[in-house]
Amino acid sequence: MDKFLPLIRLTVPQGCTPNLLFKEVLERLEEQREEEENADCGQPYECNSNLTDKIRHLLGNKKYLLVLGGICSKAMLNCLKESLPDNKNGSGVILTFDGEDEELAWHADTMNREGISGIHQLSRLNKERSGELFRSRAFKTEKSDEEGYKSKYDQIVYDITGGYPLAIVVLGGLLRFKERPGQLEAVLQQLRPAPGMEAVLQVRRPGPGMEAEGGKDCMHCHISPPPTQVDLSSTRTAMERVFWASFEDLANDLKSCFLYFAAFSKNIGFYADEVVRMWIGEGFIKPQKGKTIEELGHGYLKELVLRCLVDILEMVDGDIKIIKVHPRLHVFLQSEVREAGFVELHDTNDVFVSPSVRRLSFRSFDRKKVKFTKKLPKLRSFICRVEESEPEQRNDRFYDLNFLRGSKFLRLIYVNGLRLCELPHDIGKMIHLRYLYVRCKDLKELPRSIKGLLNLQTLDIRETLVDKIDPGFWKIKTLRHVLAEQLTLPKTLDLEDELEELQTLHGVKPPGGEWNQENCPLRKMTKLQSLHLLGIEHGRHGAALESALKEMCLLVDLSLQGDVIPQCVFTGEGLQYLETVQLDGSMRWPHVSSNVCKDRPNLAQLILKKSNDAELEKMGFTSFGTVPGVYRRPSKQGESAAANQNAEHKDEASSSAKEQPEFQGEEAEAIPEDRAFRDRR
Repeated sequence: MDKFLPLIRLTVPQGCTPNLLFKEVLERLEEQREEEENADCGQPYECNSNLTDKIRHLLGNKKYLLVLGGICSKAMLNCLKESLPDNKNGSGVILTFDGEDEELAWHADTMNREGISGIHQLSRLNKERSGELFRSRAFKTEKSDEEGYKSKYDQIVYDITGGYPLAIVVLGGLLRFKERPGQLEAVLQQLRPAPGMEAVLQVRRPGPGMEAEGGKDCMHCHISPPPTQVDLSSTRTAMERVFWASFEDLANDLKSCFLYFAAFSKNIGFYADEVVRMWIGEGFIKPQKGKTIEELGHGYLKELVLRCLVDILEMVDGDIKIIKVHPRLHVFLQSEVREAGFVELHDTNDVFVSPSVRRLSFRSFDRKKVKFTKKLPKLRSFICRVEESEPEQRNDRFYDLNFLRGSKFLRLIYVNGLRLCELPHDIGKMIHLRYLYVRCKDLKELPRSIKGLLNLQTLDIRETLVDKIDPGFWKIKTLRHVLAEQLTLPKTLDLEDELEELQTLHGVKPPGGEWNQENCPLRKMTKLQSLHLLGIEHGRHGAALESALKEMCLLVDLSLQGDVIPQCVFTGEGLQYLETVQLDGSMRWPHVSSNVCKDRPNLAQLILKKSNDAELEKMGFTSFGTVPGVYRRPSKQGESAAANQNAEHKDEASSSAKEQPEFQGEEAEAIPEDRAFRDRR
C-alpha cells in the first residue's frame, strides 16, 4: 500500500450529503499534502473553486487509493465517481458494504473499466480459522495456547456462528466472562443449533479463510449472484442468536448503556468521555465507594469492549478515546430499543410524537413536519444529531426548542447541527436536567435562567458563539464538566462557592481586570483534572494563576494560551499527576529544564506552539511522529506503543468482522486504520 499516495480511509455516517463527504475527503487530502515535502501539486486552484475541482486538483497525476464505507445510495456513488480524476495509473477506490447492500456493489462494479470485475466477497471462515479467532477473544493468551484448547471448540463454534467473523468475536467476548467450570460449555450447548440446522448454516460460497475445490485460496474469488432468501435468513439467524445471548448476559445497567448507542446514527465514532457523561446524565451509572462515577462509567465501556460489542477506533496512552459500534450490531440495537420502547427513533419527517414518549431521538429535523402534542410531560431525554447543511443550502429559518418547555422532568438534552440561535428562556425550570449539550454554530447566548439548573453536571457548548454566562451558573454545586470555546469566567467566587465536583473546565478565559490571591475563581476549583485556559496575560493573571495551579493536585491534562507561560507548569510543588501539557506562549526554558523528570514524573506528552528542541532534550523529550510541536519522553513512547498495539488487537474484532463485498480491492491487510467521520469541533 506504500505505492499509493494519497491513501485515505473513512466511513460515511447516515444522512451524509455528497458535499459533506467531499469536504471530509478534501480535509484529509490537504492534511497529507502538508506532510509532503516539496509536493508537486500541479497548477494552483482558485480559492473559489468548488469542492470537486479542488479534489481533482489535489489528486491530479497522483496514484491514489480511497477506502470508503457507509455509502448508501447509487446517487452518491455517481457523484463520487464524477469527483475523482481517472489518472490511468492504477488509482482506485475500495467501497465496503454490508451484506444487504449487494445491489450497490453491483452498481459500483459497472463503474469499472470494461473487462474488470471488482466485486469480492469477504464472507465466512472455515472451522480452523473460526476456532483461532474464537480463542483469541474468549481466552487469555496463555490459556489459548494450551494443548487442550487448540481445537476443542472449533466445531461447535463453527456450528453456532456459521463461520461469520462478527458472530465469532461476539461469542468469544461473551464466553470471556464465563470463568466458573462448566459455564462456557453450558452456553455453547445452549447456542448450538438443533440437529439438521448445521446443513442450513453450511457455507455456500467461498470466502477468505475458506478453500474452493482443488485447495485454492479464495480470498479473491468473485462474488456469485445475490443469495437466496433462505441463505439470508440463515445468516440473520446465526448472527442474531449470538447477539441476543451476549446482550442478555449483560447486567441491567450495562444493557441500558449499550442500548443507548441506538439513539444515534450508525457509522459514526463516539468520544468515550462524551458517551460516559451521557450515561451518567441518564442515571445508568450507580455510585460505588472508592471510585468516581466517571471511573465506573469508563469501566462499563471497557467491559463492552472486552465483550467485543464496541470497537476501539483510537487509544492514547492506554486510554480509550474514540469508539464505534459495528453496523450489524447497531441494527440489532435499533430492533431492541423499538421492541422495548427504550427510545423513540425518527429519521424521517411527517411523524407524530406521542405525549408518553420518554426518550426521543431525531436524525433529521424539520419543526414544521414533526407533529408534537402541546406537551411532552414524560420526556426524560431529547437527542437531535443531524448533519449540518452546507452554507449555500441554508435558508434563513432558525429552529427552536420551545416544544420542550412542558417537559419538566428532562434529564438530558443533546443537540448537534441544528440552526439554533437560542434556548428556551425558562430552561432553568428544568431542575432535573443533568446534561446539556448544544453544538450549534449560531448560538450566541444562554438564558439567564440557566443558573436554576441545580442538578446540572455537564454543560457542553463547544462550537457555539457563547462567550458569557450568568454568574449564578458558577454556584451550581453539582457541576462536573464545563466545555466551551471562549467562555468568560466569573470575576470572583464567594467563599462558600467551592466547586468540589468540577473535574473538567475547557475553553474558558479570564474576565477583564486583574486577578489576585482573593478573587481568582480557579482557587475554588482545586479538584480539576483537565483545564484548558485561554487569554492569559502574565501581568494581570500570572501570579494568581501560579498560586491556583499549585493547589490542583489532581490535574492530569493542562492547556494554556497566553503571552507568558507560568514556570510552575514544570517546576515547584503540585501538578505531579500531569500527563499531557499543551502550551501556546513564551517560556523561560533555562529556568525549567533541569529537574522536570523528577518534578513531573507522569508527564508523557508536550504540545508546543513555540518550541526549543535543545531545552526539550534536556528535559528528556524528543519529537514524536510527523506532527510538528509534539514531544514525548522515550520511555513514554514505549508505553504508548504498547497501548496502541492493544488497540490494534481490539480493532481486529472490527476489521475481521465485516462480511462485506468490496469493489476493486487488493492487499486488504495493508489498508490503514479507519477513522470516525469527524465530529466537527
